This record gives sequence, C-alpha cells and structure tokens, in this order.
Amino acid sequence: MRTVRDADIHSLRDLELLIQSIPGYKSPKLNLEQYITDANIVAVAIWDAYMRNYLTDARVLDLGCGTGRFAIAAALMGARQVICIDIDPEALDTARESTGKYGLSNLDFITSDVRSISITGRFNVAFQNPPFGIQSERGLDIKFLATAINHSNTVYTIHKLSTLDYVSTKVNSWGCAMNILDKVTITIPLMYRHHRRRIYKTEAFLARIECPGK
Repeated sequence: MRTVRDADIHSLRDLELLIQSIPGYKSPKLNLEQYITDANIVAVAIWDAYMRNYLTDARVLDLGCGTGRFAIAAALMGARQVICIDIDPEALDTARESTGKYGLSNLDFITSDVRSISITGRFNVAFQNPPFGIQSERGLDIKFLATAINHSNTVYTIHKLSTLDYVSTKVNSWGCAMNILDKVTITIPLMYRHHRRRIYKTEAFLARIECPGK
C-alpha cells in the first residue's frame, strides 16, 4: 500500500497538486449535482485531518465519493481503510481506475444511496461534499450529514454558505460542535445544457464537525 512518503507529499500545496490529477466525471449527471470538488477544498480538509493525526491507521468513510478525490487523498495520507459510497456506478469505476494509478489497495467501493446505506462499525473520519439540493432533493445535504455523523465522530463537510446558520443550528441540536475551516468560492465550468455562462460561482464553506459523545 502506498503512503504519503511514497506519494512525495510534503505540504498542503503538494497535496493539492496531486488531487488536481485525479480525473473528474466522464459523463456528469445533473440530477445528481455532479461537479468535481475543487482540489484546494479537498486538500484543506485532508491536510487538517492529517495534521491532527486523524488519518494514521484510520478507517475512513467517503459519502457521495464521486471520482474519489477525498478517498484517494485520505488513503495516500495514511488511512488504513477507506470505504467509498456513491449512487453512480460510473463515477465509482473512474475512482477505481485512479486507485490503480496510485497503487492503492485499501479502498472499497459500494454502489448505494447514502440515505439507505448498510455498513457496520464506526469510522475514525468521514468526508463528504453532498449535493446542495439545487437540482436534487431539497435538504439532501443535511441527510448526508446525518448519515456521516451516525457513522463517525469526526466529519469534514461542504455546504452552501447561505445555509451556514441552519447547518450550525442542526449540528448543535445533535450535540456536536462545528468549526469552520474555510469559506470558498466554488467555480463550476460550463458543463450542462442549461448553462449559459463560461463559469458559475457558488459560495460555500468547509467545516469540521466533532461529535465526541456519539
């Protein structure tokens, strides 16, 4: 199994450059809100977990993993096992191809709706970039978050900036604490038929949620 040393990652910038090389969607699906997660956002989340020693020999969950950016980076940064879950088998195929490129053998792939997954045991860390509910079901990001918290005491998650107060209130009601790691502008290129501009921008935030009592 490859590790951070093999991948020659010594800084946040090194990690970001590696993540940029992980392929995006071959046939993105609008109803699933499939947009590639910005490499910088993934890198900030993974690097934070790495520096806190959350990834060493850890069991990691990637919900709505898409083409595997969080999952592959977590594996390279020391995770013992990574479970990748996505409803789209084509996206999982792309993620599998990338694991071979990086010489990884500790990732497992499950085709499933995150709202009805059946997995056992607890995970040290969960990562997710859930659908924002723009083209998909409204409130789906909170359902993703509830699933993540049900399976892990530490969750890294991305949400629309306009929902910050709502997400914070929900997290507090679950007895968890939320720390904002970054507020970012997500850039989405022209990729769907309804797009009329070359680039679309969405304000979002990246948070680390801790639920020690779960």
